[in-house]
Amino acid sequence: GLTFEQQQLPMVKSFMLGSRIMGIVFGCGIGMFPLLLLPDTPRDDLATEIAQVLPADRRCEFMNKMTAHQFKEGESILKYGDLSNHVVLVKSGQVECVGRDATGLPFKVCTMHPGHGFGHPGLQSPANMDLVAKDGPVVIQNILKADFLRIAGSEGMEVWKNSMQRERRVYLATQGHRIEDVVPPARKGTGKTRWFASLSHHEKLEVLEIVGKEHVRMFRGEENEGKVRFFATLPEDTKHKALAAWHQQRILQRDHNSTTSEQRV
Repeated sequence: GLTFEQQQLPMVKSFMLGSRIMGIVFGCGIGMFPLLLLPDTPRDDLATEIAQVLPADRRCEFMNKMTAHQFKEGESILKYGDLSNHVVLVKSGQVECVGRDATGLPFKVCTMHPGHGFGHPGLQSPANMDLVAKDGPVVIQNILKADFLRIAGSEGMEVWKNSMQRERRVYLATQGHRIEDVVPPARKGTGKTRWFASLSHHEKLEVLEIVGKEHVRMFRGEENEGKVRFFATLPEDTKHKALAAWHQQRILQRDHNSTTSEQRV
């Protein structure tokens, strides 16, 4: 063995440290190697994951409302700025998500696989990225947002939220989009009254009717009636619930009109 003086030499200390590091790296490599030989466990597509948390009757209805579409490699599934009434779920293949930076130039945000989806069921806003079939053929499943909300309910919504990739959450945050909900939360100073003030006179009356029919009788839908001033005095929770219910009604009405127009064509 080495004497105490030899052990204190800088060269000996460096050699001992290097040996310990190499031992740790080698040991970790040996321990992790078997994991490389394990077969990949395919993840269920998102439609199946959502259906699994629903009662039997709603599960069947949910899957029956799904329509499948196939895309070749390089084909556009959804274009930046397009307005879609559907939730898009990846069944097979890979979908490249291409966002826009601060100067408007496109860049890759992430790649979606089976188990991922796009299009917040509770939002009606233009797409903030392109969806492009990366490795064809890509099969996606569509369902109307109104049908998703009605059938899947809170159980399906929870699965959908948990499926969102971290890269997309970060991208949406930098774009100024609310991920969890379009309606400001029931806290003071979050913009509910400002949103109400931006509505037309008729839309304001629709919101106030949800609050209570007795409140609608106070106003005639004209200028300077004090609708915004009255709304500002309501409890924060009442404001949030009224705006959320009104927004949901608008989505359902829009999808109904869209479906009716398609049937006429």
